[in-house]
Amino acid sequence: MKLVVALCLFTSLMAFGAEQVKNIEDIPSSGGTTGCSIPHWCWEHDKGTNGSSTGSSKMSGELRQFDAVWKYYGGERFHIYLGPNHKDGTSKYFTLDTWIYFNKLATVNNIELDLNQVTLTGNTVIYGMQCNFPKGMWQYVTNHSGRPHWNDSNVACLRTVWKPGVWHHVILKYHRDSAGNVTYDSVTFDTKVSQFVGASGPSVFGLGWGIGRQVVNFQIGGNKTSGGTTAFLKNLTVTGN
Repeated sequence: MKLVVALCLFTSLMAFGAEQVKNIEDIPSSGGTTGCSIPHWCWEHDKGTNGSSTGSSKMSGELRQFDAVWKYYGGERFHIYLGPNHKDGTSKYFTLDTWIYFNKLATVNNIELDLNQVTLTGNTVIYGMQCNFPKGMWQYVTNHSGRPHWNDSNVACLRTVWKPGVWHHVILKYHRDSAGNVTYDSVTFDTKVSQFVGASGPSVFGLGWGIGRQVVNFQIGGNKTSGGTTAFLKNLTVTGN
C-alpha cells in the first residue's frame, strides 16, 4: 500500500496550538518487523522481557486487533511510527487517549502504553506507563543508568477493575521540560481520574532517531505460564502542545 493511502486513513488537526493525531488504529499493518520505516503497525517480542512471545495485528471491522501468545513472562510489543507528516519535536504536554478491550486477562501481567518523542535536541523522550497487575498499580518510566526503569506510582490498577469482555476508556497525561524530565500527571480509567504524586524524573534517551519522530507502543506482557489474549483498540488519539 502506498504511503499516501496510509496517511489518508488517519487525520491530524491543528487547533489552539495543539497537534492531534486521531484514529491511529486505522493505519495499515506491516508483516511484523518489516515496513516499519513508514507508518505501519509493527510487532515483535520485547527482548527486555523474559521468555518468548509472538503476535500479529490486523483491522477487524473498524477496530485494531492484537493477538499475542507468550511463555514465561514474555512481552509482545506493537508499535506505530506516526510518519513524517506528524513530526513534533516541540510539544511538551501530551495526552494519549484510547479505548481498550481484552477477551481475557487471567494470564496477562502488564498492559503498557508508551509515547516516544524525539525533541529538538535529537534525544528521545519516553513517556512510558503500564498497568502492573501483580503489583496492583500503575508504573511509569524514567532513565536509570541509561536504561528504562519502571517505577511504582501511588495509583492503583487492579485486575478486578480492568475486566475482560468490557471496553475500557484510558486517558494518560504527562509533560516534560526542556531537559527531558518527565512528569506523569494523571490517568483516567473509565470515568475515574487519578492524579499521580511524585511521579517524575529524567526520561530522555539517545536512540539516534530523527528529530520530531513520534512512536506509539502498545505492549502486552504475560505471566509465568504459557498464555495468550486478543485485544482491540479504537479511537486511539495522541494530542501534543
